[in-house]
Amino acid sequence: MTDRYSRQVRFTPIGAAGQERLSKATAVVVGCGALGTVILDQLARAGVGTIRCIDRDFVEPSNLQRQSLYDEADAAACRPKAEAAAARLRAVNGAITIEPVVAEVGSRTVERLVAGATVVLDGTDNFRTRHLLNEACQRARIPWIYGACVGSYGLSLTIIPGHGPCLACLQDQLPGPGETPTCDTAGIIAPAVHQVAAWQVAEALKVLVGAPPCQDLRSADLWAGTHRRVAVAGWRDPACLVCGPTPQFPLLSSADDPAVILCGRDAVQISRFADLDPVALAARLGHAVLMANPWLVRWRDGAATLTAFADGRVLVQGVADPAAARTLVDRWLG
Repeated sequence: MTDRYSRQVRFTPIGAAGQERLSKATAVVVGCGALGTVILDQLARAGVGTIRCIDRDFVEPSNLQRQSLYDEADAAACRPKAEAAAARLRAVNGAITIEPVVAEVGSRTVERLVAGATVVLDGTDNFRTRHLLNEACQRARIPWIYGACVGSYGLSLTIIPGHGPCLACLQDQLPGPGETPTCDTAGIIAPAVHQVAAWQVAEALKVLVGAPPCQDLRSADLWAGTHRRVAVAGWRDPACLVCGPTPQFPLLSSADDPAVILCGRDAVQISRFADLDPVALAARLGHAVLMANPWLVRWRDGAATLTAFADGRVLVQGVADPAAARTLVDRWLG
């Protein structure tokens, strides 16, 4: 055991045996935004052997207030978050394996993206993706750790398939668009992010070293100075469609929506194409191009900005109507 982890090894609940288990584990972090970046940094410094970081988006200046792995150069280059995070993590710990994935987490992709994970950590910003993770992890029997924060408030819950309720037991209906606040609509302060990420990483370390996790729902409002812990072990729904005796996995069985409104961002994501070559597309689009790299190409159409990703997604910013977004995409890409 190297000196690098000596202080962690001296922590009796982990010890040398636990550190060895960490080195052989695979953690999958879905979402490389506020929560995801803090989670990723702590996992890398703890010596988790393989870390897969998944995100569909790119770095923007507004991210820098709370997304701790990025800098102004990443924002200026519109670097994909997963790639920018991976570069920083490799500089933090060159002895571990970092697997960046720039992709949408959908019903067709989620099971492949979490395959092989020892634990999955939630750094997402929407409930559909969280419920997809819940179904995929339940089906594959992978422990996963839910986390969310907005404003100065945050919460976390460790979900162990077969032991206690799953997310669908606690929330059997997805909230509608705009029904819940988001960071884009209600704002967020960085300390709330770090509080939730600390809970999530602590629970992940327990799972990875074989210690019993806390499966209570924990929440805090750091501005108000309040903390709450709720025992939810008895809330498991015996008729749950995800973790019940006859699971149906409704979201995994459904088709992905080709046009998704991103609440609070005045943007629509269109998923309609096969893989794209951003560099070749930039050459075809010509003078309208704002920037291009191997992962994406951005161009402007009036007040709208379009970003096409290598995995075939197109993000249309400046419109909130799917029909208008489709029209713009059709105009440029056919």
